[in-house]
Amino acid sequence: MSTQSTTDGELTKRLLATAATFIQVFASLNPDTIAPIQAENYRQEFAPASANGPPPRSRDEFAAHLRHLGEILSGFPVRAKQTWPNPSLRQVVVWADSETQFYPQFKDNDDEEEWRYRGEYMFILTMDQTGEKIEHVLEFLDSKGTERLRGLMARARKMKEAVEGK
Repeated sequence: MSTQSTTDGELTKRLLATAATFIQVFASLNPDTIAPIQAENYRQEFAPASANGPPPRSRDEFAAHLRHLGEILSGFPVRAKQTWPNPSLRQVVVWADSETQFYPQFKDNDDEEEWRYRGEYMFILTMDQTGEKIEHVLEFLDSKGTERLRGLMARARKMKEAVEGK
């Protein structure tokens, strides 16, 4: 086996481990989980444009986003359906799905199925030379589902304000 093959194999393992850690952060929405794998120049972008996603986020902006979600969601577990590592580009493409876990007190009715949002995503994660720090995330949102999720989140935030007397 050549040294290059061994190096690519080790890099591939690191890329996949970093991608797995990224995906796991959504289960807890704890920004401390992802901080160790984010490069200082971390940038997250959203596509397609038709989904009207948020503007690109820096490392700190992504942490604030996770904390904001954590106010109404106990978790937003994302599950990788398939991954494609590319060590030559230091990238991993992840095809994933998710399911929301809204706090019960912030739901305005008891219809569990109505509050269960299942989304589908494609993440293109680009890492640093070590494969252990994410520099860039391009997240393809579930265009149709994102609108439904925004509605549920707005309702949950309204209930949160009512529950907290704001």
